[in-house]
Amino acid sequence: MRGECACGAVKVMINPKPDFIHDCNCSLCRKVGAAWGYFPSARVSAEGATHPYSRTDKGTPAVEVHSCPTCGSTTHFALTESFKADNPDADQMGVNMRLFEPEQLGGIEVRYPDGRAWSGEGAFVYRAPSLVIGESAPW
Repeated sequence: MRGECACGAVKVMINPKPDFIHDCNCSLCRKVGAAWGYFPSARVSAEGATHPYSRTDKGTPAVEVHSCPTCGSTTHFALTESFKADNPDADQMGVNMRLFEPEQLGGIEVRYPDGRAWSGEGAFVYRAPSLVIGESAPW
């Protein structure tokens, strides 16, 4: 699957589709406008220059969020070097699934974690029931 930012300068390729998409309501996800699919880094390819951002409200941020420097679209996240140093087996990237056309996303479950209330430890609590794109909800 191939998605791109609003201006087309950054393209992200994934294979295969994610098992689910997280539409989180934490401050970071809300403010960058992302709905994340998660992948091992080998399953993600990004083309084009991006601008990285790591949140400043955390002592040691776990992710670096990338966006297009031209149009500002959030494209993906990668684990920070400091997080990987503390977690050497960690290998995850997040891709903003809003970059993809809705027709490409049919059949994927969308989950709604309550990241705003999450302490950062343990499992998410979900704020709404999940939906399946194309079956129970449009995207």
